[in-house]
Amino acid sequence: MSQWFQERSNRFSVLVITDGQDIQGWASLNPYSHRCAYAGVADISVYIDRDWRGKGLGSKLLQALEETAKENGFHKLVLFTFPFNQLGQGLYRKAGFREVGVFQNQGKLDGKFVDVIAMEKLL
Repeated sequence: MSQWFQERSNRFSVLVITDGQDIQGWASLNPYSHRCAYAGVADISVYIDRDWRGKGLGSKLLQALEETAKENGFHKLVLFTFPFNQLGQGLYRKAGFREVGVFQNQGKLDGKFVDVIAMEKLL
């Protein structure tokens, strides 16, 4: 994780919420593509510790991440989520993200293929 953090450019920010000692959640702006045509698009990641889910931290992180994205020159955010992550999808929809489509059998979990939902938001 520290290598992932150290190898990031300043444009791809990582935001963290703590209770003073423990990390409650984090969100990051990630490269969407190496092609310059997509320089204004960031892929995002949001993680909230299981003990802190449903308490508004995701909304706070996502709002701050959107502001940081604008400051860093992004015009669009995209994300990819599993269909069974309904809590996350609710968070994203509440923040104005829309579902773009479903990639069938996009990944594998526990030896089984899983679909992935693509979502986007214009800033």
